[in-house]
Amino acid sequence: MLALSALGLVVVGLFFALAWNHDRLGVWGRTLILPLGLGVALLAATVVRLVRRRSPASTTDHPTAAEPLDPEVLAQAAEAQSARAREFIDKIRDADRRDKLKGELDRLDGARRQPPAELGVVVFGTVSAGKTSLINALVGRHVGETGAVMGTTRHGENHIYTIQSVDGTVHLTDTPGISEAGAGGADREHEARRLAARADLLLFVVDHDLIRGEYAPLIELVRLGKRSIVVLNKKDRFPEADLAAILAKLRERLDGVAPAEDFVAVAAAPRPIALRTVLPDGSHETVYEVQEPDIQALRDRIAGVLAREGPLLRAANFLVKTKLLSDEAESGVARERLQRADEVVDHCQWVTAATVFANPIPALNLVAGAAVQLDMIADLARIYGFEPSTSQLRALAGRMVQAMLKVGLVEAAASVIAGIFKRTPLTFAAAGALQAVTMAYLVRIAGKALTEYYRNGESWGEEGIEAAILRQFELNSRSDFLQDFARQAVDRFLRKVHLKAAKVAGRSGA
Repeated sequence: MLALSALGLVVVGLFFALAWNHDRLGVWGRTLILPLGLGVALLAATVVRLVRRRSPASTTDHPTAAEPLDPEVLAQAAEAQSARAREFIDKIRDADRRDKLKGELDRLDGARRQPPAELGVVVFGTVSAGKTSLINALVGRHVGETGAVMGTTRHGENHIYTIQSVDGTVHLTDTPGISEAGAGGADREHEARRLAARADLLLFVVDHDLIRGEYAPLIELVRLGKRSIVVLNKKDRFPEADLAAILAKLRERLDGVAPAEDFVAVAAAPRPIALRTVLPDGSHETVYEVQEPDIQALRDRIAGVLAREGPLLRAANFLVKTKLLSDEAESGVARERLQRADEVVDHCQWVTAATVFANPIPALNLVAGAAVQLDMIADLARIYGFEPSTSQLRALAGRMVQAMLKVGLVEAAASVIAGIFKRTPLTFAAAGALQAVTMAYLVRIAGKALTEYYRNGESWGEEGIEAAILRQFELNSRSDFLQDFARQAVDRFLRKVHLKAAKVAGRSGA
């Protein structure tokens, strides 16, 4: 590469020297400048090609196959992931949900520490690709319903399949088809993906070349770390040339997802062959001869993969299952925190509104209700596991006020709320109510922005605090939301007025 670069510099230098002095060199200059120009172009193309060859492969829609890992390394990673999952599970406030996830994790940890006893093979793929027929053929008996109706399998069905060369029991699980149209299709596909994500080995069944709706789920599972064998079913329906072409196309599309030897063509339920026979009376009769399934190549491939990679697949699957459980627990904690944060913001916005409504001020003042807003910031921080000092709380509240004033949010909020009051047939629209609702709206925006700040680990993001506040203003400025918000506020104020009037009337009557 270095020598090529030096040669290139020499050629480029000669080219520019000739270009600059071609008038002095006469006909020789004009004769030499053309081949040197071509040489410069050729060298540039060569350098570009070499750089592309040496640079990392461009990212594609599918991941590249990773080098085999040590089962012990995967087991250690699963142990660490289990500890992380327990941390999140312990933070879940819903006792039933916490106990359920803790029980699942206990069972998973117990199974991981035991000798291999079971391996799970999940049959996953397109609607009516012949998944159930394939399981029937592998098990050697009729264990599931098959038919032309899309979505014959409605939920995961587990069947035992014995492989001589594998220690332990192999469980074959049939799944609902993906890309199924109609009622319930999306739910059944979600169930199929859930089952596939927990498999030790995945049999991805198709009966044609892949379309995008079938390709994406497989890639998603491969990114999770699923070991897959791609099964092209119904091979008896294709001429040899077409079958070879489809297999070649599948290998091309899924290059890096599975090695070439993991693409297997089968006929799980071959079509009967029509035979024309001559009867004793000389007439002819057509009979259909049932064909045996042609799946031996797949049997051999499954046995080979499980025998050679069984411990690795099992270790990898425990890691994936533990990661999924950890993610579920983390999502549960995030949902609970967000719900509690919304409750805090909702409470603080109406307390602020009531304070302003009871003591109307000449102009909007963000300092009003400062104690309530400080309490809101402290409560949101505690929800997300932070314990800021009083000085930090005051500094953050001051930054919020400055940011709102800087982006003109006070005027914008007052204008928006006033417009809603004009468009909505409200029976109570005094100045105090307008200011109270506007203050409640500003507290809501501040609370939502602070929730995002703490959820992101006390970070406003690259765009800063002003962008975070404006983002919440845009999210909470829909006309339908504001009309409902203003209506709720006025209803609260009217109830308060009526209660106060009733108390006064009661005292007067007494």
